[in-house]
Amino acid sequence: MILRLLTPDHTDIPKVKKLFEEAFPENERTMSMDDILAHAEELPIDLIGIYPDETPDDFAGFFLTFKSDASVYLVYFATCPEKRSGGIGSKAIGALKEFYGEKPILFSYESVYEESDNAEQRERRRSFYLKNGFFETGWFARMNDTEFILASSKEGTGKEDFEAFLAGMTAGVPGAAAPELYRRD
Repeated sequence: MILRLLTPDHTDIPKVKKLFEEAFPENERTMSMDDILAHAEELPIDLIGIYPDETPDDFAGFFLTFKSDASVYLVYFATCPEKRSGGIGSKAIGALKEFYGEKPILFSYESVYEESDNAEQRERRRSFYLKNGFFETGWFARMNDTEFILASSKEGTGKEDFEAFLAGMTAGVPGAAAPELYRRD
């Protein structure tokens, strides 16, 4: 698996934009990809293209991460629909962990409720991250009327890690507010 930092003028940016629009519902796109790219130099983000070893010029997906001194927050991760299955997502996650070394990768995914419109998809997503070495922290956040489970690539990540990170991330994003973190009773 090959990961490449993508600049706003990279030839694969149109593919990133298209996949971003297709993979994430509007309520999960807090900024447009154009806005993200316009602020790429002033925000501590990495836009990372995913390319298979066997076809290193064949765009297969992307990560968008937000970095702090202590950790990395995985904001978006998507693979091209025609590339899914066959382990590309797991390989990409493994490569991302290597890319950032010892820094924990923080992530959130939708809580799984049977009454959710996409309960099966949520469970598949949750299972994917747990299978690929993420740990649920026991903390939750509510964003855009959706509850999210907070997870990390390192055990022992706590509320203060997420709060510090989210405060830093939202400080650099116009109009964004850090969600309140909580535990379920």
